[in-house]
Amino acid sequence: MFKRVAAWSVFLVLVCARPILASEITGTAMDVSGGVLQAARVTVQNLATNQRIETKTDAAGKFRVDHLAAGTYLVVVEREGFSPDARTIDVGDGSTPIELTAKLVPGAVAVGVTVTAARGDRDGQQVPLRTDTLTRQALESRSPLSTGDALVMAPGVTPVGSGPMEVRPRLRGLDSTRLLVLVDGERLNNARTATDRSGTEVGLIDQNSVDNIEVVGGSGSVLYGTDALGGTVNILTNQPRFSDGLRVLYGFDGYYSANENGRRGTVTFGMSNRRVAFRVLGGNESYQNYRAGAGATSEDTHSYYTSGQIKNVDTIDTNFGFHFNAFPDPFNQPYARTTAVIPTSAATGNSLNAAALFSLTDTQTIQVKYIRRQIDNAGFPDFQQPAFFQQVSLPFNNLDRVSARYEARAINAWFTNFKVSGYWQDQDRLLRNQFPVQYPVPSPAFFPINVYRLQILSDTEQHVITPGLDVQATFMPARNHVITAGVMAYSDRSQDSRTSTTQSTIIGNVALGAYGPQANVFATPTLVGGPTTTHPVRVPDASFRDIGAFVQDEWDLSRAVRLVTGVRADNYRVATKATAGYDPASITAGAQPPIPDSTLPSAGGDTLSRGALTGDAGVIVRFSSTVSALARYGRSYRHPNLEELLFSGPATVGAIAPNLSVRPETGHNIDVGLKLRGARLAAAVSYFRNTYDGFISTEIVATTAAGPLSQAINFTDVRIQGVEGNIDAPIVLRHGVVTLFGTAAFTSGTILAGSNPLTGASLAGTPQDDISPSKVTFGARFNDARDQWWVEYSGRTQAEVKNPAATRLGSPYLIPQDLLSLNGFTVQRIAWGVNLNPGSGRVGLVFAVENLGDTFYREQFQFAPARGRSFTVGVHIRGL
Repeated sequence: MFKRVAAWSVFLVLVCARPILASEITGTAMDVSGGVLQAARVTVQNLATNQRIETKTDAAGKFRVDHLAAGTYLVVVEREGFSPDARTIDVGDGSTPIELTAKLVPGAVAVGVTVTAARGDRDGQQVPLRTDTLTRQALESRSPLSTGDALVMAPGVTPVGSGPMEVRPRLRGLDSTRLLVLVDGERLNNARTATDRSGTEVGLIDQNSVDNIEVVGGSGSVLYGTDALGGTVNILTNQPRFSDGLRVLYGFDGYYSANENGRRGTVTFGMSNRRVAFRVLGGNESYQNYRAGAGATSEDTHSYYTSGQIKNVDTIDTNFGFHFNAFPDPFNQPYARTTAVIPTSAATGNSLNAAALFSLTDTQTIQVKYIRRQIDNAGFPDFQQPAFFQQVSLPFNNLDRVSARYEARAINAWFTNFKVSGYWQDQDRLLRNQFPVQYPVPSPAFFPINVYRLQILSDTEQHVITPGLDVQATFMPARNHVITAGVMAYSDRSQDSRTSTTQSTIIGNVALGAYGPQANVFATPTLVGGPTTTHPVRVPDASFRDIGAFVQDEWDLSRAVRLVTGVRADNYRVATKATAGYDPASITAGAQPPIPDSTLPSAGGDTLSRGALTGDAGVIVRFSSTVSALARYGRSYRHPNLEELLFSGPATVGAIAPNLSVRPETGHNIDVGLKLRGARLAAAVSYFRNTYDGFISTEIVATTAAGPLSQAINFTDVRIQGVEGNIDAPIVLRHGVVTLFGTAAFTSGTILAGSNPLTGASLAGTPQDDISPSKVTFGARFNDARDQWWVEYSGRTQAEVKNPAATRLGSPYLIPQDLLSLNGFTVQRIAWGVNLNPGSGRVGLVFAVENLGDTFYREQFQFAPARGRSFTVGVHIRGL
């Protein structure tokens, strides 16, 4: 397939006419104080053909790119130590040169370029969505602990999880499979991920291999298919470039954090010339358990129980009406924290990222890339007694990813670009659960009642292989139209293997004494069964396949107005196979109310097919070269994944049954906003209103003799709306530049329709869960005039969640962490950076104190406390 596509592409390039050459772009690169910048890299890219021309500014800061065909070009000017300048230029058919001045701001102001929002490089001012780009420059100065921590820099993102590997993003109130994560434009999401219990692990991408991260708010269903309800995150890694002559690239990126004695190091080596470029990065990292902030040892949850706000269920009381407090359920015991060190928060890992770029002709390239990531012994922070009864860890979590892309540019005047790419992804992770289950078993004579504790150790290896293919073509039927069309297909092939070891002990009994029932707690538990090893399967061997076709038209109605519309059609297919050890009927036996057999998969295998049609339309109005307005409406779609459709087995509380009848989630997404980008001020503000139908949630729907039984159901209709904004304002002083910066996000979520499946009580008008009401970041940065050093102060504050979801507060399984994670907090950071050798080579050092006040806090809706104060050092060496 790939060979045929490449052969036809070569044929088209050879037989079709070349576009005529027309004009030139000249310009000057300057800093905000007016000083010229030499050796700045200038990239001029034709947006229709994707052809790029690269040059550098001379000693006077001048550059010139000539012999350009008529069309629209993206011009990006970059230099180490400065934020890039990007703008869109229209080149006409005449010979009059276009002259521009690029003023670069020192520091880490994000460049307004996105590849994600339109499946091709675009100026952020030209797309009808909110886009935030975190450049390598910004990431180096921030020195984040992980890729997940780096994403928190974007205004609408809050973190889910904690620790060095387990942090992932929540964007506009949605996370997991409701947020699409791409790596180099290809899906990282897979259909085996539990939507409301885990999520796509961006920690599988090593932070040091990241070139840019793009966060696009708003539905991305038209361009990318399922999962892009709240937005799309695209992690761009290791991008090799051609060079005029032979160049050898080397580098080192190092990171140290005193809090958890964390260490990360990556070595880079590469070479390039006009026809070939390659780059290889390899690294290792190790983190011990981290320490929470001051005041951790004063955390005591006993008051929640004495007040009656949280109940520790007594087994006998629950089942028979006798209350002894003798056999408290281990699920939810009160605790007092005795150490600030958070257990099971360590991890180790290594990574390899190798990429090569080959020029077949002046208009054709092939790129190949291999990513390998191994994470070992990653614990889930605080999932250990006394904070919790269950211990969860990932003994290993490995990713292998191979991809290849062929691209032909400037094929003819109307067929401007063609790409075909394929990838193969293999994620293999072992999830380990260790937990006790306590239950009473009455004897035939009723008394004595024996109280048992079942110790369970389960290892579940989740193995998902994903082949994918993406074909994309760009057409220019008229001067003011750029049409992008394509076909994509992928298949997540999931296979689980599970080993469960159990043993039972009697911990006591209730006997009939002289004055009635009497509790007897044994000094030493008595072993009565096990250890017994079984091999149950929670998700059968199954595949999730999507074939989708899309078309998007970018239409310049005038020089001031651009219309962007798109439509997509998808066909989804879920297929299961007969799998030994998969027995959902045993989970639902005796359920009250009964679980319909029609919701359960067949033991011999099932096939489920669905189609989807989505579309969007947006408009950008350019009031001037610096100010633009946007408005967009989009339809979004998310198909339930393998976990929601098929999972069968025990959970943290009770058990979960599969549900083949759960319907897809659909959404109506509206975005409006203003963008401002000038030499002395860059700002953006946007409002979004997203309404989702049939939100899926795993909820208790029945009870059995073994406890509560849950299913994934279409639980509620939800509206999430909010305002996001950012501002960067450089102020030129005599000895340098002060840049004031900040971001803000204000979000609310409301349940529009839905009811409790057990009680029937309406939830309409109550708050949606997991919505942080506000997030504000602020800071100031000073760069000296010669760009030899900088200093920065910044902070992040989030307001208390005063109106949590009724489903959270009313849950019979409410735990203290559910309440403790609603608190507001403010954390601060101070950093100092030094550039020891600016020029063609560079040695950069970044010294920082994270969580300056050593604040003890939890990220909102998170189980474990966050890291306390830490002194960090970042080292970045670049050489040519």
